[in-house]
Amino acid sequence: MKEILVIGAGNLSWHLVQVLQKAKFDVTLVTRNTERVADWPVRVQTLSDLSSNPYFIILAVPDDVIHQASTELANYFPSKTPVVHTSGATPTVMINSHFASRGALWPIRSLRAGEPVTDWRNVPLVYHATNAALAQVLSEVTAKLSDLTYPLDDTQRAKLHLSAVFSNNFVTWLYEISHQLCTESNIPFEILLPIIRNTALKQNGASPSFSQTGAAARGDQATMNRHLHLLARHPEYAHLYQFMSSTIQTGLANKTRPQEPES
Repeated sequence: MKEILVIGAGNLSWHLVQVLQKAKFDVTLVTRNTERVADWPVRVQTLSDLSSNPYFIILAVPDDVIHQASTELANYFPSKTPVVHTSGATPTVMINSHFASRGALWPIRSLRAGEPVTDWRNVPLVYHATNAALAQVLSEVTAKLSDLTYPLDDTQRAKLHLSAVFSNNFVTWLYEISHQLCTESNIPFEILLPIIRNTALKQNGASPSFSQTGAAARGDQATMNRHLHLLARHPEYAHLYQFMSSTIQTGLANKTRPQEPES
């Protein structure tokens, strides 16, 4: 059985060791703090205890320690050992150049330890490698984990990561603002859940601007003024409201919408 070493004991590692094992890979989790992961369903070792020649190594560590961690690995593994990181934004060249085969394997999903993913087949996996041999390995491995796999180079992956920030991280904080505004007026936030879900499920791969609605989209300045008045206690939200409304109006003015079919 092909052994994969996963370096790190964070949120992503918790998920990776399990999904890789389900795909019939031999997985070893490598961490200094073995007590922290004592209840994880995986074999755990420290770096100094390893004596294996792994299929490849996954660096599931924070972006700012990728180079440092890979430099330490260079003291234990030969240059032919493939090493990949799990960052969306960091280029593969940040892996120490001691390793001839470097790459990335990034799941497009917000993952938290202890919160299982029910269907990894629907989690998009992006991968990249500095040579064809490792690219083939990552293609085969990702195909065993998900039905949605995409080979994207460092530049493409970084732009996709930025796009995910807008569509996931920023949207989540907009939900938080909505939650705050509802709470202030003793309104159950749950009232908004159906429209939140409907908006998300409405996306089908076409430009989201085609389904844009709201006061800004229809140029309803009176409604926007009333909204701004309601935000008087939150000048930072008022500023965000004005900026977003302006962005919507400018974007729609420059956008060609699909023509309605003739009746």
